[in-house]
Amino acid sequence: MGKIFFGFLILYLFLSSIFYTIYIAVIDSGTATKLLEYSLYTSFGFNFDSGVKDNDVFTYISYVHQIIALFISTIFTAAIVLKFFYLPNFFIFKKRCNYLEKENKLIISLYNSINLFVTKCNVKVYGRVEFLDENGTKSLLNINNSQPVFEKTYPFMEQYLVTRLIINIEEESQLNELLHKKENKKLELIILIEANASNVDSTIYETHKYTINLNNLAKSMDLCYPNSIDLNVEDYSKSKGWEKFDN
Repeated sequence: MGKIFFGFLILYLFLSSIFYTIYIAVIDSGTATKLLEYSLYTSFGFNFDSGVKDNDVFTYISYVHQIIALFISTIFTAAIVLKFFYLPNFFIFKKRCNYLEKENKLIISLYNSINLFVTKCNVKVYGRVEFLDENGTKSLLNINNSQPVFEKTYPFMEQYLVTRLIINIEEESQLNELLHKKENKKLELIILIEANASNVDSTIYETHKYTINLNNLAKSMDLCYPNSIDLNVEDYSKSKGWEKFDN
């Protein structure tokens, strides 16, 4: 926020100095102080009487000044709003995760979609399931004793470079029991991501959720290996196979 305010303050002062110089050139001397005030107030978007005997050229220049000031003020307001209310999706996830029943593996595919070099990316995957409590009321239970079923830190994630989260499901785990006994109706896999990114002054936090129908796995998961992406190491966005990423 400090950088935004400081940057626009410098921009407003620069704008006022440019138009102050122009006003001095088209108005008779002796009104420099009034023109400086007028330039400053107008650059910040305030109405202010020039207090000088103007002419047609001055009026036209003043209109241009006010339009530019309005445009810059709009951008300033938008920058504040975007900073606080717009949360971009850094990571794009495959629509469905993959489950390899014979190997007992879950594979979650994602990639960094924003042109920022993401580093120290910590990924955690939690699971929770619907169940009926002792009163017969529908509730949610965090599986694996509320611990992540998968956790890994990636040193970096470049733009358009696909990452596969491979969850090896242990035989005695609660996740394995849910996937094979299918006594429950719905399993949620919740992915939490925390990372750093170049040119961003705060940590990235992002979440994603998969909802899996345990009574019909094929309806909510792909029961096969994910399609491969043939890398173009010069430009990852031009890699072959993107059209099959969600298949």
